[in-house]
Amino acid sequence: MATTSYLTDVAGGPVAAAAFEDDDAAVTAVTMLRDSGVREQDISVVAADPRRAANVAGDRAWLPGKAWNGLVDRLARLVPGGPLPKELRQRYGEALRKGKIVVVVAADGQPPDTIAALLAQARGDDVQQWWQSPTRLFAPPELAGPF
Repeated sequence: MATTSYLTDVAGGPVAAAAFEDDDAAVTAVTMLRDSGVREQDISVVAADPRRAANVAGDRAWLPGKAWNGLVDRLARLVPGGPLPKELRQRYGEALRKGKIVVVVAADGQPPDTIAALLAQARGDDVQQWWQSPTRLFAPPELAGPF
C-alpha cells in the first residue's frame, strides 16, 4: 500500500535544484541526497539526452514523466520540452541546452535550505529554490510522490 505525502495533489511544494557540468558530479549529488534520507520519488534527474539522465538516475532517482501513463501524459512527451514544467525550463533551459544535468529535489522531508546546501556541496551550479506547482517531474501520487 502506497503512502501519500502530506502535500495534496493540487498544492505542490518547495523544491531545490542545481545544474551539474558532468555526470560524476550529478551522481555524487544524487548519492548524497539519498544517503541523507531523501526518497527516490523526491529526486528527479533532467538532461537534454534522456539516456544520460537515466544513467545518472539509475535506481536512486526519478525521471520526468516516469510512471505517468495517462493520455495527457503520453501526449506531453511528444511536445518539445516534454513533461518539464515551465518554471524549470525558465530557470534551467539554458543549462540544459549547454548539456548540463539538472537535479531537482522535492523538499518533502527536509527543509529546502538543507537540500540546496547538499546540492552546492556536490559542486552544483546555479542552486535555486522555489515553490513548484504540481508537475510530472516526480512520482505520481499513487506511488507516494509529493506533487
